[in-house]
Amino acid sequence: MKNIIKIILTLLLLVNLSCEDSNDLVVSSNGFELRKDASVTSPLVLTEATASDIFAKFEWDIANNGPATISTYTLQVFDHNDVSLSNPVEYSGSGLVVSPTSRKATITVTEFNKLINGLPNYKCSEMDVDIRIKSLLGGNAANAFSQYSNPINVKVTGYSLKLPVMAFVKTGNTASTEPRVAASAPSSNTDFVGYMYLEAGNYKFYQADACQDFTTPTVYGLGGTTGTLNSGASAPSISVATAGHYLVKANLSNNTYTLTPYTTFGIFGAATRSGLGTGFQVPFNYDATTKTWVLEVDLIKGKKFKFKSNLWTGTAVVATLPNPPYAPGTASTSVSILGKTATPSVLVENSTTGQGDISVPGTDDGSRDKYRVVLDVSNPRNYTYKMTKI
Repeated sequence: MKNIIKIILTLLLLVNLSCEDSNDLVVSSNGFELRKDASVTSPLVLTEATASDIFAKFEWDIANNGPATISTYTLQVFDHNDVSLSNPVEYSGSGLVVSPTSRKATITVTEFNKLINGLPNYKCSEMDVDIRIKSLLGGNAANAFSQYSNPINVKVTGYSLKLPVMAFVKTGNTASTEPRVAASAPSSNTDFVGYMYLEAGNYKFYQADACQDFTTPTVYGLGGTTGTLNSGASAPSISVATAGHYLVKANLSNNTYTLTPYTTFGIFGAATRSGLGTGFQVPFNYDATTKTWVLEVDLIKGKKFKFKSNLWTGTAVVATLPNPPYAPGTASTSVSILGKTATPSVLVENSTTGQGDISVPGTDDGSRDKYRVVLDVSNPRNYTYKMTKI
């Protein structure tokens, strides 16, 4: 009996000690300080010309979580007016360096400009931005313990990373709702391009500002000859005589434009058929409601294909060659070819042989699977496709 009582007392003592140890491990937010290196003067205006310059350097204390702990750290940027702090953007570059003895971050102009461009309310004018460090304790995000440093405020004007766009506006319509052409890079104005359906009528190009806003656009109309542009609201309109699908391009470096008609998009390549005719497309149907090109087609597993826009006459297809039938090359003119990019389901203009090919899922054993293929070229420079196995 005495032994049983001793055992019970011993267990109660161990439980009590365990609870005391557990209390010692309770973490709490005791704060830590973030400091900006005063020797680095942050520019008020960010430009592509100074992209490689240092925007700012920071250092901060070890986060005080109560007991001795080791935290991980991230640098966050958020809008000073975001009182809920619900939309921060986190830095993921190599400039954040943490060791047992120091915690530092060096941010370039390019990196900081990308951070503020990621804010939901980014604007092309001056922004009021706060920078802070987030301390995270624990590897499980669901129950990790976090706390934050003091914020450091900066006022800065960035440069937009959005692609330059122009709307091709029919007389009487609103620029912000009309189809657009986009350049290939934020700094480019030579290669605006876009696919669109145009009604017959008179048009002008409306150039948005760097944030793609059409409140105060620059207007371009017809120049001295067809195919040339002249700026100014009083410039003559560009006439579109025939309604239809067009590939529209513009170059503001030499003030030129082209309107190239096409009648269909299609799929072509070795995935469409064995033997002859792999270079000719299988035409899609246009869905005016969704503004997409749609096709249900049998494709050879493991084989490759691309997309092609064509101007071809008539509606007949050659049915005597291996299935599926295709638009005859003798009565068609290829306008453009779209191939895959590194981003899944995203396409880019690509006419180089062997590059940008899309592979049909499966092993190349000669058998076919049926797919519903949807091609969307309505968003300039953001062409996408979707394949759904039927």
